[in-house]
Amino acid sequence: MYILGINAYHGDAAAALIKDGRIVAAVEEERFNRVKHCAGFPTEAVRYCLQAAGIRVEDIAHIGISRDPSAHLHKKILFAAGRATKQGGQWAVGRGRETEGSRQTAVGRRQAEGASDVIELDEAGIEQGNGATGDGSNGRNGQKRGSGIFRQVKDRLSNAAKVRDLKDDLALALGVSKSSLRAQFHNIEHHRAHLASSFYVSPFERAALLSIDGFGDFISTMWALGEGNSINVLDQVEYPHSTGIVYTATTQFIGFPHYGDEGKVMGLAPYGKPRYMEEFRDIIRTEARGQFRLNLDYFRHHAEGVDMTWDQGSPVIGRIFSDEFVRTFGPARKPGAALTDREQDIAASLQQRLEEVAFHILNHLHQQTGLTDLGLSGGVAYNSVMNGKILLNTPFKRVYVQPAAGDSGTALGVCYEIHNGILKGGRGEVMLGAYTGPEFTNEDIRAELVKSELAFETLTDEQVTKRAAQDIAAGLVVGWFQGRMEFGPRALGNRSIVVDPRRANMKEILNDRIKKREPFRPFAPSILEERTADYFEQNHPAPTMLSVYRVREERRA
Repeated sequence: MYILGINAYHGDAAAALIKDGRIVAAVEEERFNRVKHCAGFPTEAVRYCLQAAGIRVEDIAHIGISRDPSAHLHKKILFAAGRATKQGGQWAVGRGRETEGSRQTAVGRRQAEGASDVIELDEAGIEQGNGATGDGSNGRNGQKRGSGIFRQVKDRLSNAAKVRDLKDDLALALGVSKSSLRAQFHNIEHHRAHLASSFYVSPFERAALLSIDGFGDFISTMWALGEGNSINVLDQVEYPHSTGIVYTATTQFIGFPHYGDEGKVMGLAPYGKPRYMEEFRDIIRTEARGQFRLNLDYFRHHAEGVDMTWDQGSPVIGRIFSDEFVRTFGPARKPGAALTDREQDIAASLQQRLEEVAFHILNHLHQQTGLTDLGLSGGVAYNSVMNGKILLNTPFKRVYVQPAAGDSGTALGVCYEIHNGILKGGRGEVMLGAYTGPEFTNEDIRAELVKSELAFETLTDEQVTKRAAQDIAAGLVVGWFQGRMEFGPRALGNRSIVVDPRRANMKEILNDRIKKREPFRPFAPSILEERTADYFEQNHPAPTMLSVYRVREERRA
């Protein structure tokens, strides 16, 4: 039986396919169109999954997407109504009319389609469109308040409609009739898909589970107990409170505005000193039972909305931080401006506070479950520095991080939530690597080289290995291409740039000449597993480059 999972209409669009509980393929749409973090519908990713299996979409029994517009319905309605009232855009959800006039709102026009339409107006609290026009009054951050909420209603309803109309878009993308799709369709709640991706393919029969990211289906953080074929949610943190939002807002403030730039700040943090800890402990505050809350004075997403585009290109997010950031830290750094000690120290403080909050949650999760095995997922789980400290700061003994921990991995989580959580299928797949994407034969590669009129040599495997080792030792930069492409953000040896780490100038060469990026950006060493403890202070397996360990003092340069 085939099950297809999809992450769509959101960053890192992706598709995954399993057969009888085994992974057939999983891949991001960006690997085909070369648009980083591509949103929209993953047409080419779906096509590849079908090709890898040698089947047609009509052969699939179940298809799911990692969004559920009806999840947490009452909470979304209450929050949306409260927000509209505070903003002065007085409107009644039931009637769908503004009090200032007779113009119908999007809620009113769509009311007959059900309450699940209404709640999507504030999915993630991030507004699509320009957020302009209204009653003429400006928020303290310069954005007009009032009918920006109505624009957000319209745009969020449009996005929600796409989620509900997955069958239409899938048929259109593949050029088949809607009636030919015999699969049962499922809407899987976002964080349940994350949790499933870190448990059902883990080596654990029982495990504590944590999904932590920005927002998805009105939730930012969810923790649970996984056992056999079930995941029992224990608690969650709801909108507008989110560690991911704090990290993204601060990333924007220090001059990195693009979707996915948070990794730059993690890389910048070691260069700074955490002298702003008091400020960040005010920005995000821990509470009892593993909970946390934001000081919302520092943010715009909950009150004014934030512009965001989710089309077939890279996602674009408007400014999340409020003027309170400026009052506290000074003017925001302009993108491209020189980095100062202030930005480095803000990054260091942010990183340390994220770790404090994460360990606060994890220690509570251990108390709730009594377990020492942990499954980790969500966009914040890409923070490999944080991950590398979990065993040092919590009672957990083993950690499994989903290789595609971010939203692309929810496509795989959808497959397994259907297979295990809904259908109660047997477990057996253990995903220790991430090699689930396209591969090419020597004949395929030769044909492309000839077509491109590039000079090349043909060598045996033994000759290639020896030649590469000689070139690396000589200080050359080697591109290594083999097998199936990796799923998730890390290059794990199949699509990798390889250099000699003993050469002090290699970091500069790679950042400046090859990758054309900031000079502080780090690289990961690869090492034989049995030699890990010789160089690092921890030796817990980290095969997918999602845990950073400190180098032993005697091995440091």
